[in-house]
Amino acid sequence: MISPFRPSDVPDGEPRRGGTEPAARPRAASPLYRDLAMLLLAQQERAWDSALLERGLLPGLGPRHDGFATAFHYAPCRPHTLLSGDFYDVTQTEDSTVHVIMGDVSGHGAAEAALAVHLRLSWRAAVLCGQTQLERLHLLEKVLVAERPDEETYATLVCLEFPAHGRSVRMVSAGHPGLLHRRKGEIGWVEPAGGIALGLFPGHGGWSQSDFALGYRDSVVLFTDGLYEGRTVSGRLGEQGLLRLATRYAHLPYQNFVDALVRGAALLTEPFGGLADDVTVLHLGWNRPPRA
Repeated sequence: MISPFRPSDVPDGEPRRGGTEPAARPRAASPLYRDLAMLLLAQQERAWDSALLERGLLPGLGPRHDGFATAFHYAPCRPHTLLSGDFYDVTQTEDSTVHVIMGDVSGHGAAEAALAVHLRLSWRAAVLCGQTQLERLHLLEKVLVAERPDEETYATLVCLEFPAHGRSVRMVSAGHPGLLHRRKGEIGWVEPAGGIALGLFPGHGGWSQSDFALGYRDSVVLFTDGLYEGRTVSGRLGEQGLLRLATRYAHLPYQNFVDALVRGAALLTEPFGGLADDVTVLHLGWNRPPRA
């Protein structure tokens, strides 16, 4: 006898018989299943929107600065997020001067990441309005005091100006770590004139500017303390350990150098939990001969 049902009408695992058995009907989804599916979809949409928002708040460091080259690494320690308390930015004004900032807000939460965005955007606005480096620091401290989640929050930062002639860089630091100077395959440590971190003693930062000479193809490397604060088998990596590590990669071009430096620090600290803090690195320099 020929079965009155098509094979696709018979549920898997059921014997196919002739006769009067009715075809199996699909079961309607239960209300609980529908609710769970809608909840999952809403969570995915929120995660997508959050990622788009965070990505939009990050600065772009493309090849848009005339004669100036950049490379960078930016890695928040919080999982499933694109923003951290570290912040950075690079912009070029009409006189071809390149302005740079790197900072680190104390703490690792969402409030600190939001404060970092406030500071970065305030700095960029101050640059475009023609304020000096020291005027910008006073402005940023006012923003920090007004926006910080509690009175214990502070921020370290360093600001650089690369004049168009390419023969020097002007620096001002507010409690931030020093920087690396790359020159003809050699690497040295530079410590800008010191000053107090923003928010520790508002109005009493004691910041000052210092100039540092640059040669042809010289470059500088900025970073936050998360790069060298990890523990290694011989103790904390520290500034001198970071300098020794950087010397190994002195022959590498910009982005390769940055990637190797971060990877090397992560490998050295891996037995003790790796790099547990936010890590930001900026490699900066003119890629043309200095002007007369």
